[in-house]
Amino acid sequence: MKIKLLIIVTYLVLVQNSFAREFQLGVILGSPTGISMKSVIDNKHSVDAALAYSLVEDMGLEFHADYLVERAYSFSTNTGVPFELFYGIGGRVASIKKGKHSNDLAFGPRAPIGLTYKMNDPKIEFFLELALVLDIIPETNMDLEGGVGFRFRF
Repeated sequence: MKIKLLIIVTYLVLVQNSFAREFQLGVILGSPTGISMKSVIDNKHSVDAALAYSLVEDMGLEFHADYLVERAYSFSTNTGVPFELFYGIGGRVASIKKGKHSNDLAFGPRAPIGLTYKMNDPKIEFFLELALVLDIIPETNMDLEGGVGFRFRF
């Protein structure tokens, strides 16, 4: 059941990506660590997602997706390319591999905030992200996730 749910959610994200202005694919390292995707909707909004493995001791495979407000604030650099602040809201589904809820799914909202740095040659976006996660199923639990990564821009 868990695998079917993750496949369905991943499919929906990929279908949504077919309508995007720009698609990005890369990796995120931290908690979680895995594949990161992003669809740029317009100049100020995007949707990101990751299919990753959580490094938290009792969690396993994780899928999260977030609606992001891009370019909330820009920080100037010497190169002329700014670091840009983003924030958003989304959700997370993660498998639980230890404890009394072993083999269950944790589900809840997720609120990321972070910085991006875009290069034009090659077309790569680097990012740093922190996200507050509030699992509401199977029990209430709060967690802080964080990671760094990069995505190729297509």
